[in-house]
Amino acid sequence: MLVQDIMTRQVVAIGPDMPIRDVQALMEQRNIRHFPILKQRSDANEPDELLGIISDRDVRLVGADHPKAPPGVKSSDAISKLMVFPVLTADPQDPIEETAKTLRDNKVGAMPVMENGRLVGIVTGIDMLDALISMAGVHEASSRLEIELANNPGALAGLLERIAKRNINVSSVMTSRRDGQAVTMVLRVATADGHGLADYLRDERYTVCWPPQREVPEAT
Repeated sequence: MLVQDIMTRQVVAIGPDMPIRDVQALMEQRNIRHFPILKQRSDANEPDELLGIISDRDVRLVGADHPKAPPGVKSSDAISKLMVFPVLTADPQDPIEETAKTLRDNKVGAMPVMENGRLVGIVTGIDMLDALISMAGVHEASSRLEIELANNPGALAGLLERIAKRNINVSSVMTSRRDGQAVTMVLRVATADGHGLADYLRDERYTVCWPPQREVPEAT
């Protein structure tokens, strides 16, 4: 999945001279948390210049009794006094996992998406969470399995083959832990009987971490 698959394309951008109080009002009106800040170029054929970005948190701190409140900045000042620059940007063709790592490493909530010098979208941490939910297949009726495999070529293929023998489709496969000896796979499988499939795989000598093994009632 690429950034272009999850980004917001209808981007609301603002100019550097807009008063901070007007930016805050626009954020509340549009329910938007981040605005890219663009400067129009004199040549109409040239794309607008990306100057910075602003978040709702930056705006809310203006005039607040908070240690991180920007000193000497008033709500009547231009947003250029508050904007963050230089700006981290993404490309539409960037893999989402690399973009998510950039967001996390730099502790930012959004990145403008640039293509050939033009602003074509914006991608946020919420977009990344939505992508994770989609990739994990949580929206579909399914069961979750967590299985520890030997960290060897063909181990996953063997597991999928056994699940296929039960005529069960696998919606998603992800990794939750890996070391030199073992890898833990998290699978979404298209069955409501996750416990039944887990019991079958245990009988096939797989280490199933989730769901837990059902207790068999003692005979009376």
